[in-house]
Amino acid sequence: MTFKRYALAALLLAAPAYAQWAPQVYTTEYEACVPPCDNNNANSHDQCVAYCHCVMDSMQTQFPDHDALEREATQEKRPDRIASLQTIANTCNQKSFGAPAKKLEFK
Repeated sequence: MTFKRYALAALLLAAPAYAQWAPQVYTTEYEACVPPCDNNNANSHDQCVAYCHCVMDSMQTQFPDHDALEREATQEKRPDRIASLQTIANTCNQKSFGAPAKKLEFK
């Protein structure tokens, strides 16, 4: 299941430098990020690409276990996990678009 994210932010607190998701997981998440961003920012594809890379890089660094992250955010809806993801989205959105991200929604 792929996250639905519409925000930007990078939080690199206490993250192991070696942590990485499997390449296919990263690609799948990235490819799920760009189209919604493009839909919301029709003339800003390059900024969407930067935003989505920022989000993916930050998430895989802070949360090396993708399956656990997905479960905690989408199934368990853990407030701490959602708050961390919102922070990442806000940071990346600020970098790419100059404003915090919309509130994340997990369905």
